Amino acid sequence: MSHLNQLPILRFLIPLIAGIVVAVYFPSQNPLQFYVFGSLFLLFGISLIIKPLNSNFAFRWFFGVLIYFLFFNLGYGLTNNQSLKATHNLSSLNEQVVIGEIAEPPVVKDKIVKCVLSITGTKQQENWQATKGKTIVFLQKDNESEKLTVGDVISFQPEFKDVPTTKNPLEFDYKKYLSFHLINQQAFLKSLNWKLLDKPDKNNIFVLADVIRRKMIFTLEKLGLTNNELGVASALILGYKNNIEAQLKSAYSSAGAMHVLAVSGLHVGIIFMIFNVLLKFTEKFKYGGIIKGIILLLVLWFYALITGLSPSVLRSATMFSFVVAAKMINRRTNFFNTLSASALLLLLVNPFLIFDVGFQLSYSAVIGIVLIQPWFSKWLSPTTWLGNYTWDLVTVSLAAQIATFPLGLYYFHQFPNYFLLANLLVIPFAVIILCLGLFTLAASFIPVLSVYIGMGLKWTIFGLNWVVTYIDQLPYAVTNKIKFTLSDTIFVYLIIGFILLLFVYRKFYYFALASITTLMLLTTIGFDKFKLLNQKKLIVYNIPKHTAINFIDGNDNILISDIMLSKDKLKFHVENNWIDKGIKAEKVVNLENLKKEHLISNLYKIDNQNLFTKRNYFQYYNHKIAIIDKNFRAFIPQEKLNVDFIIWTQNCKIPLEKLIQTFQFKKLIIDSSNSTYINDKLVNEAKQLKMEYWSVQENGAFEIDV
Repeated sequence: MSHLNQLPILRFLIPLIAGIVVAVYFPSQNPLQFYVFGSLFLLFGISLIIKPLNSNFAFRWFFGVLIYFLFFNLGYGLTNNQSLKATHNLSSLNEQVVIGEIAEPPVVKDKIVKCVLSITGTKQQENWQATKGKTIVFLQKDNESEKLTVGDVISFQPEFKDVPTTKNPLEFDYKKYLSFHLINQQAFLKSLNWKLLDKPDKNNIFVLADVIRRKMIFTLEKLGLTNNELGVASALILGYKNNIEAQLKSAYSSAGAMHVLAVSGLHVGIIFMIFNVLLKFTEKFKYGGIIKGIILLLVLWFYALITGLSPSVLRSATMFSFVVAAKMINRRTNFFNTLSASALLLLLVNPFLIFDVGFQLSYSAVIGIVLIQPWFSKWLSPTTWLGNYTWDLVTVSLAAQIATFPLGLYYFHQFPNYFLLANLLVIPFAVIILCLGLFTLAASFIPVLSVYIGMGLKWTIFGLNWVVTYIDQLPYAVTNKIKFTLSDTIFVYLIIGFILLLFVYRKFYYFALASITTLMLLTTIGFDKFKLLNQKKLIVYNIPKHTAINFIDGNDNILISDIMLSKDKLKFHVENNWIDKGIKAEKVVNLENLKKEHLISNLYKIDNQNLFTKRNYFQYYNHKIAIIDKNFRAFIPQEKLNVDFIIWTQNCKIPLEKLIQTFQFKKLIIDSSNSTYINDKLVNEAKQLKMEYWSVQENGAFEIDV
């Protein structure tokens, strides 16, 4: 408790975060929360005025409890207030002309341009009315939409729709992700359905930052950087990641070097050190420290602006700002107080940042480096500069990895096995590239010099990409498809915390706690493994325009599909579910080839004793399934065929009434390979016939334990 007394801001931060989390999972539209906050604040003020109360040591606990409740309620109220703004239903604007300003750099894709808009007004019966809201619009790709930039104002008459919910078990929840960015509706606009009203105001600082960043990227391009070299330079120096190819991005992720592409504390720290050295001469002047501090703050936040104000940049810029401010007033501060103050300030502005993966990883890495790295550093004392530098890199990498790997496993289900090698090589490259890139941009107006520096920058980035690709291609570069639940994450962080306390205080109490927590973790993992070995599931996934039928039998995993799904499509729609079910290998079997009986004994044999197939018919344990596709021909048997499920696929046009003459079945499953027209037609027919049905398009994946 005495340690917490030295960290007052951390004591404010904890209840604030608790209030935010409770507000997200238990929201309230009752305005009572604001009265509660006002009452608590008033009570706190009165207690400060009453001298016998605030001067009596015995009542110290009362102030602590009151402050905790005050900050808890503040977090709850702020989060609820922002949530209420975001849940405003934009569908009410569908019959009106809407004006919106592009808030983020548009993302150009194959057929569309994705824009995040801040809605500023609507036109109702020839009258303009101010309106607030945030949405995503997908514009048809053409010459006009490709030229849009941050700050452009467009008018359009939309058909807003709710962001769709996930349609497969444990699929990435895009709706939830957008809700944390205060977006709940989206719209698709053809070229004729929108119009550019106004170009951005050059005095807007965000617009100016975007213009400067685009000019800098264009400058790098003029100096000879293209393709992956330009993409990495744009990301590493300026925080713009849209130019990086997916394959290279995957290589950086697998090698454990993705953090160098996301502008973070490393990049902001380098900027801070460069300008701290360059501005050292100001210290000779009267008020030089204040002048230097003001310039450093302007530089840090200007760099944060042009790199996109990501959570990691915000954290770093805010934290360094507190350090600069403390130096300006000649005051020493506790690092964790500074770190807590930066988090507190950011969460007061945007409470939903606490759910941002980058925000969590960023703060975890910094805490790990500060707490763990000094302990590692004592293990060796190199005598040379190179040895000392290398050992510092190793200890920093180890400390950051220990602090972040539970979150990495929970969110990404993979671990880069060569992260130490990657950081030893990649971080020096990143420092050189950042310094060289800034020098290149600063000298761009000097033709001959800028060309040679640009060439050096290009080949340095080429070297970095080669190193990352080489590490990615090493055997066992990454361990992936790791099941790691939220409870596992909490247990591991508790174990790490108890072990740290054990080394600091050397008390058996912490060893016992670490051991008990480890035993609890192993018990939950063992119980989960046992449960998964006995699982028997049938799942019909929602993969638009395709059939995907999954039989999971223990750790055996068979996917029957009309196409050999690409890795990316599998990863997006079903991989998280497979990881959760403890399956690392899948057998993807082509549905068309299954119908060819002479192939069943060869490449397309289903090697599972509990799953039998003959053409369009399956039996999985005691459940019988018939797949009705476009080639199915209805017939009238002497006795109806008894099956449990009919899976309707590929826009089969047989009337449902005719199918009833062939089959006796319990449930009709309409999969996602059918068109919307066929799906709606079948749903209406099933309702008229009072038949049990499941539309995968409408209701999401069909899943049952057999």
